[in-house]
Amino acid sequence: MYEKHFGLAKKPFASHPEPDMLFWSDGHKMARTMLTYGLTSGNGTVVITGEIGAGKTTLLHDLARRHKDGNRFGALTGDIGYDGDVAAWILYGFGIEAKGSSPSQSLSQLDKFLAQNRNAGRKAVLFIDEAQLLEARLLERVRVLAERQSGGHPVLQLVLFGQPELGALLNMPQLAQFRQRVVSHYHLRAFNRSETGDYVASRIAASGGNPELFAVEAIDRIHDATNGIPRQINIIADTAMVYAFAAGSESVAEDMVKRVIKDREQNGILKIDPPSGL
Repeated sequence: MYEKHFGLAKKPFASHPEPDMLFWSDGHKMARTMLTYGLTSGNGTVVITGEIGAGKTTLLHDLARRHKDGNRFGALTGDIGYDGDVAAWILYGFGIEAKGSSPSQSLSQLDKFLAQNRNAGRKAVLFIDEAQLLEARLLERVRVLAERQSGGHPVLQLVLFGQPELGALLNMPQLAQFRQRVVSHYHLRAFNRSETGDYVASRIAASGGNPELFAVEAIDRIHDATNGIPRQINIIADTAMVYAFAAGSESVAEDMVKRVIKDREQNGILKIDPPSGL
């Protein structure tokens, strides 16, 4: 809508993950380091937590893209169907339909798949997004399945992504053995004011535009309204650009952002949620 007006090749702010647009804040760099360490150091579990919209899913896609060689990746979200058949659920994560009608048959099929995968020289890595939604007993069952042996080596590595509540879940007494298998973990925090400004500028530049398109005061208002959460920054910044375009402005000033925030507060139905604990 406004791309041509601002000299952009594409929209700079999207509500969905864009690995090629990922801004590497210090927090994202450390999270990527911990993920890479976990994948290359062995078969232990990796845990990344962060606020809603902090960039966890984007990190997941980036990691899968950069480490696809030599790995077989599967992906699930933290809800389970299959009437509690955890092996069938894991198979689904790898794009495989369970052929049997009982958990024991699913388990046999999963064992065969993981053994074949290892014999082919590949590591099987299962990403579980929104892992805080899982029950403790299901997480423990996943751990047990992940530690099944093939030739004396674990056959499945787990990478959990979740909201801060995942930390409380993993600290439950019944998950002591699960915690002992965690080789790296990191909590991805929201951007500070400086990072918010750098984030907005980097996305504008990556889209072919002027990184100084947003006034300094406009960035201040965006950071205050979003608490530095990337997904919320995207929403406010994108809408502010629509307002600026409608006004025929070649830049985004503070008053544009104030209007967006005021209109959302007075006329919108959805609020901006602060990070947990604020």
